[in-house]
Amino acid sequence: MRAAQTSAPVVALAAAMAIAFASTSGVRSATSRVPQNHDRQGMVAAPAVHAAPPLVRFHAPPYGSFWGYRWGERRMPVPVVSADADYRASVFHVVDAPAESDGDRFPGLDTLIALMGHQGVPFYRSDADTPESGPDGIVGADDVVVVKINYQWGERGGTNVDLLRGLVRRIVDHPDGFVGEIVVCENAQFVSINFDRPENNAENIGLSPHDVVAAFQDQSIAISHFNWTTMRFTEVAEYADGDDDDGYVLLPYDAALNGRVSYPKFTTAYGTRISLRNGVWDPASGSYDRSHLRFVNMPVLKSHHAVYGITSVVKNYMGVVTGGLGTNSHNAIANGLLGAAIAEVHPADLNILDCIWVNANPNTGPATTYEGATRRDELVASLDPVAADIWAATNILVPAFVQNGFPPPWAPPNPDPADPTSVYRNYLDHSLARLLAAGWNATNDLAKIDVYTWSAGGDVDQDGVPDTDDNCPYDANPDQMDCDGDGIGDVCAIAQGLQADLNGNGIPDACECPADLDGNGAVDGADLGVLLGAWGPNPGHAADLDLDCTVGGADLGALLGAWGSCGG
Repeated sequence: MRAAQTSAPVVALAAAMAIAFASTSGVRSATSRVPQNHDRQGMVAAPAVHAAPPLVRFHAPPYGSFWGYRWGERRMPVPVVSADADYRASVFHVVDAPAESDGDRFPGLDTLIALMGHQGVPFYRSDADTPESGPDGIVGADDVVVVKINYQWGERGGTNVDLLRGLVRRIVDHPDGFVGEIVVCENAQFVSINFDRPENNAENIGLSPHDVVAAFQDQSIAISHFNWTTMRFTEVAEYADGDDDDGYVLLPYDAALNGRVSYPKFTTAYGTRISLRNGVWDPASGSYDRSHLRFVNMPVLKSHHAVYGITSVVKNYMGVVTGGLGTNSHNAIANGLLGAAIAEVHPADLNILDCIWVNANPNTGPATTYEGATRRDELVASLDPVAADIWAATNILVPAFVQNGFPPPWAPPNPDPADPTSVYRNYLDHSLARLLAAGWNATNDLAKIDVYTWSAGGDVDQDGVPDTDDNCPYDANPDQMDCDGDGIGDVCAIAQGLQADLNGNGIPDACECPADLDGNGAVDGADLGVLLGAWGPNPGHAADLDLDCTVGGADLGALLGAWGSCGG
């Protein structure tokens, strides 16, 4: 059964903004390029840049400042870059996600992956074509997977560690057998971290990212964590330029951003050399492999009253770039620096937004105490970082603000996603503009976002069997028939092509042997004789194995293919 598809409410779209790239065409590095292909994210074939007045900056009375950014400051839209007119983003939304884990599994994430697969976005890249795997899936069995969490802030301010553990479990459980590598990363900027603080965002608050990594290492999984904070003041060149050191690669200063884009380059505990922009470096061949590097962006949704209104998918990239080395990254967020960084390193292969616990107080954040968090039990995923951002802010965080007794208008910095002049929309829209100008499709228009919602505690196929107990959660099978006892309901086994059902009666051929026309327990010469005797138009005859009302070549082929003893 297909999940209901709905469009989110329409919020007026502020025209997708771009910075005046024509006047700063020399600011990108010599090796920078517009990507020509991406596995899933739609591309804009030829962005149209239209002339516009120069940048205009309005200065309202400053309400406060942090790292030099003034809360009252506004930047007005300048050259417009048009996205692909046919582009639509997909957002996958899980409600009723229990915060409790099931061993290593996180049930809400399992539901999210199932929902994505049911809508044509399989999690696993594999030759096996199932709802959760396929040739165009996200994570391959031999990929290097970088997982960017939020761990700058303690208690509920960071990514849910149970969710992280559930993601690692799902990667490791790749149907082809995972032989790749996983590395959990973060740049906490001015906060010293070791991935092992005592108070974490988890049901058992003692469970840290380090504990997750160590537990899977004990299972002989190639997994580690890397603290990008330790190299935030180290500028390096690329591997291809002969520099093997860990650090940050800096692009030239961009006057429109008033900052410099940067990205990490580092060697994992297993000796794998990674450039987040170019891919896995092979020193033997002197080349990068971008196709086997996967990046999962996994932030937590929360208020960011300190400066930017809301932290979500795009803002989590502040933990990817460095704020050191004169990049002015934090201030330049207002001008779209994070969008420029996303465009440079390629958008994440998957964004998973943790909305289990959120900071739903518009007057606090990004630091979030246990007492200051609101439990929502929701998860959001999308391939489009801006769509995930605007949808979750509008449909999860703002309602939580109101439910907690904080109706609009909100004190500066304004977090209102419906207000295109708000501090939040300012940095989000400028980031969108940078993505579009670089050739990546994205949208902040809720009318162009298709939202798919499932309940983690529900009954997706509405067959009366809870999803947690259903051996075929995607298609109704109230009888739960599983004739071969492999744990996959007959209906799903047939639908996924795991079992044949020539006569279409819902029973796998392996369990009933339809080609045994004389019922002697084997497909042999006697059955061949029956089939040949019924040759030609013959609706309803048992030898019409494919039910096309004619006994012919297809039926003969099916019979010969089943030759031998039934069941073996």
